[in-house]
Amino acid sequence: MPDRPASQPITTVRAFVAANLDSGLKAALGSVQERLKAARADVGWVRPENLHLTLKFLGQVEEGRIGAVGEAIAAAATGCGPIHLVFQGLGAFPSPRAARVVWIGLSHGAETLAALRARIEAGLEPLGFAREARPFTAHLTLGRVRGPAHREQLARALTEAPAEIMGEMLLDRIELMRSDLSAGGARYSVLQSFPLG
Repeated sequence: MPDRPASQPITTVRAFVAANLDSGLKAALGSVQERLKAARADVGWVRPENLHLTLKFLGQVEEGRIGAVGEAIAAAATGCGPIHLVFQGLGAFPSPRAARVVWIGLSHGAETLAALRARIEAGLEPLGFAREARPFTAHLTLGRVRGPAHREQLARALTEAPAEIMGEMLLDRIELMRSDLSAGGARYSVLQSFPLG
């Protein structure tokens, strides 16, 4: 009996849509992380070069569909001008005392970012990417808590932090990102870039 030809494996990439930060802002937020590290809590801190705002996590996407995904994101970005983002206010999900995710919030630009995210969701839904059930809370993840050690000190550091502006930038593009997971942590690379406006 002749062998059937092996079908070509479908190649996928782990992808998400992000608002990436400029290098100056990444350095400023890295300093915020350093201050929080003094609490000595068991937190896996996001490397400053990886800091970003996730607008839509796509999961595994077939490489052949990247073009259509990019077109949908480009359409969502068109007509949404640059967004002035101001990073201010530290917190944690679900709460500082039961922290699982440590974040910094936005005191300016959150509503416009939410509207952009809604346009991205609407554009990608016909391609089979389900809308996020949870409401969008504009935040930037600084770290993920791994264990209970020094949780009280971390909660104190978050609640007692001064409500100062910790950085700002003009977001003029969003990007379709690739995420490669490894033992050393995630590595991100830009697949496509879309100017806002």
